[in-house]
Amino acid sequence: MMENKTEKDIREEIAEADAGAALGADMDAADVNAGYAPAPAQALPRQAWQSYERKGVGHALYKFCKRTFDIVSATLMLIVLSPLILLCLFIKWAEDFRHPRYELHIERADDSMPAGKGVTRIIRKDGVAFDCSLTPVKKEKGGKRFVNPVYTSTRVGKNRKEFKLFKIRSMVPNAEEMKAQLIEAGLNEADPPVFKMKDDPRITKFGKFLRKTSCDELPQLLNIIRGDMSVVGPRPALPDEVKEYTVEQLHRFDVKGGLLCLWQIQKNRNDIPFEEWVRLDLDYIARQSAGLDLKIIFKGAYMVLFDRSGE
Repeated sequence: MMENKTEKDIREEIAEADAGAALGADMDAADVNAGYAPAPAQALPRQAWQSYERKGVGHALYKFCKRTFDIVSATLMLIVLSPLILLCLFIKWAEDFRHPRYELHIERADDSMPAGKGVTRIIRKDGVAFDCSLTPVKKEKGGKRFVNPVYTSTRVGKNRKEFKLFKIRSMVPNAEEMKAQLIEAGLNEADPPVFKMKDDPRITKFGKFLRKTSCDELPQLLNIIRGDMSVVGPRPALPDEVKEYTVEQLHRFDVKGGLLCLWQIQKNRNDIPFEEWVRLDLDYIARQSAGLDLKIIFKGAYMVLFDRSGE
């Protein structure tokens, strides 16, 4: 009798311990995914956060050389391209001056009729077509007339530290207000938490040129000089997207974000699932080297000039 009771007690203790461990793991994962924990070490209290970035003297020398390259190359490019940047800023300012606000209209498309002028027809993943159009909102007397052609966006960088990312505005000034409409209509073409559309109806005429030539990214040279970003590194993510990351995906922030990484040099990169995108970023972090950085830079330049499959 005593022996059977002891075995029963042992089984109950094991079951209670397993249930407690599972509950604790669920709570930790929920905290990380909800974005409550400010630092990985606090988000995972039962284990130390192990960065995927390599260590050692050799890697420290690589990081020093990479930072030096970032400062020198970004400064030279900013000096050489400053007339082009200023011209793009002026054209974008002039484009937004007349109409600082727009309304987005989304309606089911008639497949028997072609899309009208100024209408973007988008085919949803399930094959349903929608027509999207923008209507300028009449300016009120005394209303806001100046729209900054420089778009600033809060992004998450190394160690999940937030910073302001600079771009030339390629969309209508109130584009963020329209994002919920597009998501509600099911027009997001990327896997959550990322939002991407190949033919985003919020992009203006001049904005399409900026996107096609990647000129909208040029102000990020300032981010590189400031140390927020690097030339090569995973693309910085939005805070709302990071809240939905898993613990594994949070390792994207073990290094500085950058203009280019392995995902950007893939053909038809917009068709790559988010999990594969993250896998490419983590692969880069694990294999960081000067040779790999140069390969990404030259392949990225080729993609911008000759290969438009990633648009």
